Amino acid sequence: MILERGPFTPQPTGGPGITRFATRGEHRLSYESSGDRAGIQVLALHDLLADRGQLRRLIEPPHDAEFRLTLPDARGHGASPMLSGRAYPPSELAADALAVLDAEGVQSPHVVAIGWAAATALALAATVPLRVASLVLAAPYLPALVAQSPNAAARQVGSAHLEMMQEAAGLAEKGQTDRALDLFLGARIGADWRDRFSKPRLGAIRRSAGNLAPLLTGMITAIDPHGLERLDMPIALLVKENAEALERSAVETLVSLVPRAQVTTVPLQSNEQLASGSEWTEAITETLESAP
Repeated sequence: MILERGPFTPQPTGGPGITRFATRGEHRLSYESSGDRAGIQVLALHDLLADRGQLRRLIEPPHDAEFRLTLPDARGHGASPMLSGRAYPPSELAADALAVLDAEGVQSPHVVAIGWAAATALALAATVPLRVASLVLAAPYLPALVAQSPNAAARQVGSAHLEMMQEAAGLAEKGQTDRALDLFLGARIGADWRDRFSKPRLGAIRRSAGNLAPLLTGMITAIDPHGLERLDMPIALLVKENAEALERSAVETLVSLVPRAQVTTVPLQSNEQLASGSEWTEAITETLESAP
């Protein structure tokens, strides 16, 4: 089922999986929205090479009565359009997310982002701060920010990831998609990344892989640290106990820049939680439930 949405149209009741579209320019951006209309408004942004289903568990029982959850497919993912051009930076992805909020009539949601989507969430908060109540960033993947860190070791880690991303983007642009995926996901997840993802996630990766080049190239763009210093909203940073150096450096850099940032260390999860994709659900819902 597909529903067209216009700006600030009242939201009909519907369950997860109902695809709607917001319009930005000539493009239609896919998303779904579900949960109690009177619940806490949440915009949830998925990681690179995933889709909106990655965070759908936030609206499953017992949380279906707590949240009103809007789940967009980032440009080039799910049912959102393919990308054109050589770079699609976080500022453009943030503008896409804003178009979805306008279509749903959501004024100031709590914004949740996993991994790569942290840059989109930060760009959205910096561009339209009155439209963001708070940020919850899980495992923020921000190599461009870390590469600007005053800490020499962190800069080295961030710069190494940026070089890897440039190489992966070049391979993807040449059509060498499998090599690009192995390089990028191998550096970020591990050489055994195919064994660590569920079949649905592997399918999402394959469907989105054709857009890898412009998305990686867009991420190489430097993040303005002065813009982050001006953010005046609660920002929760969720990091795993066994987080890699880049993720920890991203969290440390954000804490040094953002006035109201707080860090929560998330315990290692069970194999069952990892297999189901629910490893972040509990930490995110607890953070949202305690949000001001």
